[in-house]
This record gives sequence, structure tokens and C-alpha cells, in this order.
Amino acid sequence: MCDRHAADLGRLWYQLQTAVRRAPSYQPNLIYLDMVEDDDDPRDPVVSSMQRDDAVDRLRCLNRCLRFKHEAFALAVNILDRFLSIMKVRVKFLGCLAITSYFIAINVLEEDQELPSPVHLIRISQCRCTEADLFRMEGIVCQKLYHDFGAVTPLTLLQLYHGICVTTGIMDAILEKRNLTPAEHLEQTIAKLEACLCRSPFTKFTAPVLAMSLLMCELDVFDTRDSDPGLCSTLNTLKVASQINEQHLVECQKKLEEFLLQYSSPVSRRPTSRFTWVLSSRTARQLRPSMQWAMDLPTILEDGTDGYGSSGSSEEDISSEEDSPRSDADAVCSDDDDVFQTEIKSSPCFRCHIQKSRQKFCPIQQQCCNTCGQLPQQAGA
Repeated sequence: MCDRHAADLGRLWYQLQTAVRRAPSYQPNLIYLDMVEDDDDPRDPVVSSMQRDDAVDRLRCLNRCLRFKHEAFALAVNILDRFLSIMKVRVKFLGCLAITSYFIAINVLEEDQELPSPVHLIRISQCRCTEADLFRMEGIVCQKLYHDFGAVTPLTLLQLYHGICVTTGIMDAILEKRNLTPAEHLEQTIAKLEACLCRSPFTKFTAPVLAMSLLMCELDVFDTRDSDPGLCSTLNTLKVASQINEQHLVECQKKLEEFLLQYSSPVSRRPTSRFTWVLSSRTARQLRPSMQWAMDLPTILEDGTDGYGSSGSSEEDISSEEDSPRSDADAVCSDDDDVFQTEIKSSPCFRCHIQKSRQKFCPIQQQCCNTCGQLPQQAGA
């Protein structure tokens, strides 16, 4: 068992060194998004940081809806940010660019049999582009990024940091205190990282700085520095191996604390995009609950026999009507003995009458009228 842990730890350290060496090549630079140029057309503006955050937020919602990997969302954000770092993009093309970045990411990371079709992806995302637009944008993105989509994201480094801490056993006391497994703790941390990726201020920090700051905030390392020297020693080793600037780490930690305070508050401002589904009037009528109500009333036959098997004479009906005047609904149903009665004449049955008053066409009218012995034309359909 010790040999296996040593082998796993050596593999994680090697992957960390490789990721740290490759990370600067995939670092986006979005400081120019909020710089307004004088010659910019106000009727066709360039993408701003706020609009970028909204697009990434929708990708996060889409990824949760389709239940793809966390790595797919992180890679899609990296592709989008790297493209925005080198190209000026108009707002009208942002939706197509965002869904194209996500389409590339899921094609790189997901299995082929699990991938949705481009048409299905466009309809779900509501990006208002066509399949041809998506493929044309995919060609542009691949050309500008030189088909290099093996990016090192903050999620990559967070998983490596967390794996090293779990393998060395320095997180056992913290996880036991919180009654969490390593997988559950990692899942909670990844959810917060995805929320951070939806905020453009965090893009100015490198992937190692953002991942390490989030892990230190999750482990409360500043509270346990004196009581757990092994944890601090391992984290310091990771910071040295990742070439993290201490000043940038402190700055990122302050922003993270402010953001996570909002994230965990009852009135949370975490990214919660919602898709707006546009329905036709026909579909809305079909989905309306009142249209689907089924009447549980017994069938009233034309020979005077009600649904309970009892019969009544027309004289008794007339005498009861003369004793107390009642409305149309009361003429159909008696409140005293709960026995339904009707006049022997060519009129729609009670169920058809109710359904006809609710909608123009009753889907159960044919069956109902056949039960009471009348044709739809005779029942007033």
C-alpha cells in the first residue's frame, strides 16, 4: 500500500511540474475588454467584461444541464478567454463564439456517443445562430488558436493540488471534522472554482495562483497554521514548485474571501443563469394544467339510470325542480343525496359540457359521448 501511495504521489508531482511549465502558454489576458475606443460604433459595440461574464455564466448553466465533465466547462472558458484576448469581438457574435468554444471543448474531452448534435446544442443554448455559423466560427477559432486545445486550466491545477494533499494524508483531520470524503470536498471546491471563472476579475491571476488561493481558503490554512505544521509545509512546497508569487497570492485570497462570502450568503449572488423557453400558443394550451383535468363524475345514461346504477322517474325530477329553484349546475347534481340526474332530452353529457366550456375541442369528447349513447354532433360538439 505504501508503495502504491508513493507511486501515485510521484505521478502527481510529475504532472504538476508539467502543468506548471505549460500553464503560461494558456493564460488569457482580458484587461482590454473594458477599454472603450473612440472609433467604436455604439450601435455595434465590442464585448465588455460584464457581457463576457454573462456568456460564461450561461455556459456553466448549460454544462450542468447536459451533465458533462467539469473539465469541459473549464476548457470552454479558456478557449473563449484566449480568443477574446487576441481578437476584437462584437456583441452580436458573442453567443455564437461561446457555444462554439463549448462545442470544441466537449468534442475534445467527451465520448463521441455522448455528444449532442450541433442543432440540438444550438437549440438548448438559445444562442441565435445556425449550424453553418457554428462550423464557420469553429474554423476561425481553430485557426486563431492554432488547434491547441490541451490547455492547463485552474481546474487542472486544483485537482493536482488536492490529489497531492489527499495522498499525503494531511487533509484527513479536516475532512473527518467536516464529515466529508475527499471526493465530496473536491466537488464542493470545484463548484466554487466554476463560480470564480464566471467573474472576469479572477482572469488576471494565473492558474496556479487561483487554484492555490481557493484551496487555502477551503482548508482554512490561516486558522490552522500553528496547529498543523504538516499542512503548511506541504502547501509551501506546492507554492514553491508552482512558482507562485506571494503578493499575487495574498491579493487573490482577499478577492476570494469577498466573493465566497457572497457565494455562501442566504441572498447569494452566485451565477444563476436561467434559460427562457419560448412556447407557441398551442403548446402553452397543452401544458396548461386546467386543460389536463379529468372529471371523476359517473356517467349519466339517457334512460334515466345514473352512474351508480339507480334510476329515477321524470315525475320525481319535475317535482323536485318545482319545490326549489336551482341553477343549471344544481339541476345536474343534487346536494342532498349526491345522486346525479338529468332530463331525457338530446343534450351534451355533464363531462362534455364542462370540457366544451373550457376549450374549443375536447380530446375526450368522442369517448364520453359514446359512453352516454350520443354522437358528438348530437352532444353539441
